[in-house]
Amino acid sequence: MSRMQRLIVLAALAATLLAAAPAQARAPRGFYGVMWDRAAMNGSPTDQDAQWARMRRSGVESVRLVFSWERAQPEAGVPPDFSETDAVVERAARNRIRLLPVVLNTPGWAEKYPGRHGSPPEFASDYAAFMSALVARYGPGGTFWTERPDLPQRPLREWQIWNEPHLDFYWYTPSDDGAWARQYVELLKAAKRAIKTGDPGAQVVLAGFADASWRVLARAYRAGARRAFDVATINLFTGRPGFVMAAVRLTRRVLRRYHEPRKPIWVTETTFPAAKGLVPPPDEAWKRRWYTTKRGMASRLTELYRLGATNARRLRLRRIYWYTWASSYRGQDDLFDYSGLLSVDEDGVATAQPALRAFRRATRR
Repeated sequence: MSRMQRLIVLAALAATLLAAAPAQARAPRGFYGVMWDRAAMNGSPTDQDAQWARMRRSGVESVRLVFSWERAQPEAGVPPDFSETDAVVERAARNRIRLLPVVLNTPGWAEKYPGRHGSPPEFASDYAAFMSALVARYGPGGTFWTERPDLPQRPLREWQIWNEPHLDFYWYTPSDDGAWARQYVELLKAAKRAIKTGDPGAQVVLAGFADASWRVLARAYRAGARRAFDVATINLFTGRPGFVMAAVRLTRRVLRRYHEPRKPIWVTETTFPAAKGLVPPPDEAWKRRWYTTKRGMASRLTELYRLGATNARRLRLRRIYWYTWASSYRGQDDLFDYSGLLSVDEDGVATAQPALRAFRRATRR
């Protein structure tokens, strides 16, 4: 299916959803999320503390961020260093914000294809061992919580297993024969066993699938993913908020087809960058439809969360993570640099964008 054909399908489904949506609806608990990355991490620890407090005041209920295996365990046979993740878990706990860690990035010693960016691990058991260590550190009764009785006890119960493994940037394979699906499902199953052994009540979140995510999900199912995860996911970047809802509906159809109709769906990445007038028009037509002005970004965010709330119950849509909390609003090459609810400069000084006000209104509605 070409990109244009996908857009036609999405447009038809979006029109159906808009017509069926009730005027008012309450979003489920935990619905309002953001990604923590990019310029958000600029500045001092004090600057970052201030940003987490601002997220709490703005209605952010859940934060998605990367827990890098590569940074935590760069040497084989050496216990992971959790100092980096300890700091962010502390900030989340103090502000009573949930965390969704995306666990990825293979250390060199564990790579299946040494020296290749995005190489998956050679042995799923190595990744599973790291997941076990994370659960033992941050799960219920974990060592982090016993060491920090001064903090509100907010154990991590949700773990996302990798990101966009169907793309070479995140999961390199030397051929395009769909090997990623078989390899990823093997990793997913090993990770689930490790997580559930340490915390039977934890939720295993599928990797974010991008573009025609429902078709990627179907491929994962054909590779054996049934019963290997608790939450299905979507990463979608499109010009219209209604298309995001249409993708949720298509994903729901795939879940029904593979006999898992009640599994929740989370949109783990979506955004509308405010780069129009700040960077040259993109070459790709879909990107020209996707990016917008700061005012347009705020308007589309409002519509996204309104549609999400009105369709949440019917489609079992439980979360939408905005990409991203903060970005630099500089540069010419990456539209995601213009997607933050805040702009943060190199010194860590944060400035609210119009979309932040729209996000606050959405969470309080």
